[in-house]
Amino acid sequence: MTRLLLVELSRFRTRRSIALLVLGTVLAAALVAGLTAYQTRPLTQDERVDAQAQVDLAGRDPQVRAEVRACREAPTDYLGPEAEPADCTSALLPAADSFYPREAMDPAVVREGRGVQVGLLVAGLLIVAGSTFAGGDWGSGSMATQLLFEGRRRRVWLAKAGAVVLGCAATALVALAAFWAVLLLVARARGVEVSGGELSDVALQVGRGVALSAAAGLGAFALTMVFRHTVATLALLFVYAVGGEVAVSLLPVDGAGRWAVGTNAVGWLRTDHTYDDPSATCSLLGRCSQLQVLTHTEAVLFLGALLALACVVSLAWFSRRDM
Repeated sequence: MTRLLLVELSRFRTRRSIALLVLGTVLAAALVAGLTAYQTRPLTQDERVDAQAQVDLAGRDPQVRAEVRACREAPTDYLGPEAEPADCTSALLPAADSFYPREAMDPAVVREGRGVQVGLLVAGLLIVAGSTFAGGDWGSGSMATQLLFEGRRRRVWLAKAGAVVLGCAATALVALAAFWAVLLLVARARGVEVSGGELSDVALQVGRGVALSAAAGLGAFALTMVFRHTVATLALLFVYAVGGEVAVSLLPVDGAGRWAVGTNAVGWLRTDHTYDDPSATCSLLGRCSQLQVLTHTEAVLFLGALLALACVVSLAWFSRRDM
């Protein structure tokens, strides 16, 4: 079995289309890292001066000045029982940072934003890799030849699946590690402090991203072993991802948004995922709470059940179906 797995790993590594996808995945992650670094670059002196000028301009507005004067005369009416007249200016006038054209780099914000996006991007590209790996064997007719040398179909399926999982996991690890290495180096160069707890959260997200990518590649491989065509698999996944999200949102079922694949994928990558679910039931007071919380356990159970179903069906189908 080990020898067969090594053969399939070599096949995965040397296939040109997969090599291009792997390279594209790493480059895409690096590109997103560079874009993130650029969009969070430090402010120039001119931008700070311009922001302060906008604050001064807002302070000259007659209506705003009237509000400040009224607040100083009765600060408790405006700002609460412990307010002082001196608090009115800072409370009613915008601060300079509200006019800044961009936010400074914050690793926690990046992790919950771009970190999740790049994790989904990597998983999406590796879906294509997993499907291409199986589809190439069926399209070239080499699957029948391979079964002449190894007639036990389950061993062949498991070896190929193992190669996909290892290949996708290694690619995702390199891509996500490169993404965060670039950003952490940029943060250090800018003097942004990154705590040990934040580094631990980043490492955990990278691990979850690697697991998601490996599972996504395996799921695509399993489906392609059933359909025997890459395009059919990718079309099905596209329809399921897009049409399924719409269908779930229209279902007259309480909490139907919980069963959307996209919601669960994001919930798996984010530290704390809160999503909007229009199908959520109203409380007894008649106030609808559409914001729902999705834990990592709930997300992985749902995604794992879908993956297990695809693998069981694929293995059974491949074991019995004629070539």
